[in-house]
Amino acid sequence: MGRGKWTATACLANSARIVSQIAELLGEKEDAARYARLSRETSEAYREILMKNDCTVKPEFQTAYILPLYYQMLSGEDRQKTAAHLVRLIRENDYHIGTGFPGTPFVLFALADNGYEEDAYRMLLTDTCPSWLYEMKVGGTTIWERWDALREDGTCNTGADDGTGGMVSFNHYASGAVGDFLYRRIAGMEALEGGYKSFQIKPLIGGGITWAKGRVTTAYGVISSEWEWKDGIFTIMVEVPVGTTCHL
Repeated sequence: MGRGKWTATACLANSARIVSQIAELLGEKEDAARYARLSRETSEAYREILMKNDCTVKPEFQTAYILPLYYQMLSGEDRQKTAAHLVRLIRENDYHIGTGFPGTPFVLFALADNGYEEDAYRMLLTDTCPSWLYEMKVGGTTIWERWDALREDGTCNTGADDGTGGMVSFNHYASGAVGDFLYRRIAGMEALEGGYKSFQIKPLIGGGITWAKGRVTTAYGVISSEWEWKDGIFTIMVEVPVGTTCHL
């Protein structure tokens, strides 16, 4: 609970930014300006109060660096410093994930979108506990509530050690949010306008992955991306619905 001030402050900055964008679309200029100011001031408070001069936080934890990066709360040198602190923590942790529900959906974006693409892939492809592929390696067919719901010694973590006795689920959506990265960065499909009226296909190549394919059903029809890297040649096939614009 002691880390809530970082996550809550970042979420306020992000929520206010989204409300400002919605107000702008609706023509509510006063509300757009009001919430844009709230987002900006909250971001500044995060930087000035919750971070030290060198952009570190105490105690250090991955989510405190992930959220301001993904929520566009920092700029310039501060953004670079924060990304460097995040990747340092992840490397020190041998590419094991150290996030809960707030940070998990965004950790790979925070790395890949700030110059650490290969680090993002290394974390994605790590298969020792805690990691996504550890769950698959030991037979998981769904994502778990706890990274170590099934420990490497075969026992279940039911929360006896942390006071949450009985809290364990082997079918829990939150950590499965990594799928967003698979679609938006590996397959490369990302909406630029609401409903995919305009979208981009921009695959992020790396991690030794040589092919990928994905598809999204939109109100306009199916968007698909299928690429392969073979013998030094990159090929891609895309499907673009009528009435939409694709930036490849």
